[in-house]
Amino acid sequence: MATAPGVLLDVNAYRLAEPRFVALVELERSRGVARYADPFVLTELLAHLADPHDPDFGWCQSAVIRMYRRCGGDGPCGILRDTESRVHELITGTGIAKHEAHTEQLRLLLMHVGSRRPLSGIQPQLSTLKAHIAQVEAEFADHMGRSRDAIAAALDHEDPEERSRLRKNAMGWVGSEPRQRQMAERVIEDSLRDSGAPVPTPVPASLVTRVRDALAVGLEFEAQMLRKTLFDGANLDAPHIRNLRWDQRIAYNVGQTIRGQPLWVVTDDLAFSAAATPVGLGDRVHTLARYEQWLRT
Repeated sequence: MATAPGVLLDVNAYRLAEPRFVALVELERSRGVARYADPFVLTELLAHLADPHDPDFGWCQSAVIRMYRRCGGDGPCGILRDTESRVHELITGTGIAKHEAHTEQLRLLLMHVGSRRPLSGIQPQLSTLKAHIAQVEAEFADHMGRSRDAIAAALDHEDPEERSRLRKNAMGWVGSEPRQRQMAERVIEDSLRDSGAPVPTPVPASLVTRVRDALAVGLEFEAQMLRKTLFDGANLDAPHIRNLRWDQRIAYNVGQTIRGQPLWVVTDDLAFSAAATPVGLGDRVHTLARYEQWLRT
């Protein structure tokens, strides 16, 4: 019998009608599914609770309560360590202390909201989360905008045919094998610097390969994200584009194994399957309807 997976639900799965959500969780328990929450998904929901006048306040509060119900109780369940800390551990052998502390804080906030305690007791933490998300998303949009402007300026003096050729070549480079290895090498260098360890020159090819393989979906997601933001004219002020910053981190989960169980991401966001399929991990990403069908088989 195949090992039951560990499963992360994306935000919208927590918006199901109550009978359908209850049935889903009951089936997960009966199938031995490990019920996990991703800290970035939880953060996104909690940020909307900082302001009771937020138009998404009501359903986000209900979603956090449902996450608490789903990710507690019997069997393997809970909040996963964030992917950045786990990537750091893959490279250096240890996680990131401040990230581990933040995940623990999120766990306490989940318990507070999930047990329906007054939100006034955690108002400072909720406001801090909201401000942090806004800052990171603004910095992401600013960086992408400046990069896009730099590319446009570099191509501006070319004739239209040559400009089109160069843009096509650049788009191809973004998703190429050398670029994937370059991104993996950058992740390694950043992790080593953050830990205070020396950065070897060159970075061992075997380590680059190991990290590239472990983060294949996240790196492919990043490549497709760069195409959207740098070459396809995506509106950098649109919430779903700014949200790519968090989605890319969630994508690092695809292909991972937690406590011996393969990790699945259940989402109707096609960007995840578009990143997982080219690297041979399309079976780790499922739409909500497909996942419910699997649970019933």
